[in-house]
Amino acid sequence: MNAMELLAGRRSVSKLKEPAPSSEVIDRVMRAALRAPDHAALRPWKVLLFRGEARAKLGALFVESLLRRSPGASADEIERERNKVLRAPLMVAVAAAIKQSPKAPEIEQVLSAGCVMYGIELGLQAEGFGSVWKTGAAAYDAELMSKLGLAPTDKLLGYLYVGTPAEEPPAFARPEPSAHVIDWNG
Repeated sequence: MNAMELLAGRRSVSKLKEPAPSSEVIDRVMRAALRAPDHAALRPWKVLLFRGEARAKLGALFVESLLRRSPGASADEIERERNKVLRAPLMVAVAAAIKQSPKAPEIEQVLSAGCVMYGIELGLQAEGFGSVWKTGAAAYDAELMSKLGLAPTDKLLGYLYVGTPAEEPPAFARPEPSAHVIDWNG
């Protein structure tokens, strides 16, 4: 698959199963994804991998986050939140580790980390795996982020649910460039 086919064929895969990518595949994907644009060479990225029991620990943190937001959450809501992380054999979180820089403002560092996350997603697809990028309230909970070892200035971009596609994801209409691209001439 060439780069244009990979970009044009990118899709979110929400139904995932074992196996997760091997450590070798993850290393190969990370080496490629960490080549993201990075003004001032700050390397403002943190990538967290949650495998095995670490997923259950992340699920417990999701539940704590839910109960801070909704102390009266039902047992079903709590169980659903706990089990989110078990929908895929691997969870990946990416954060922008914001650094003070006269050359690269915060937005550029967040965009760089977003490119890393997208690079991970594309790299995994190139290796035959599926993923879906999700956020939700747990991506913006400062206490949860602290328990993940993130600094108060870090920006969590979300979670990639990663695994082997359980089925072919449904096709959907792709955006037309003419609806988004402007040939500006003054």
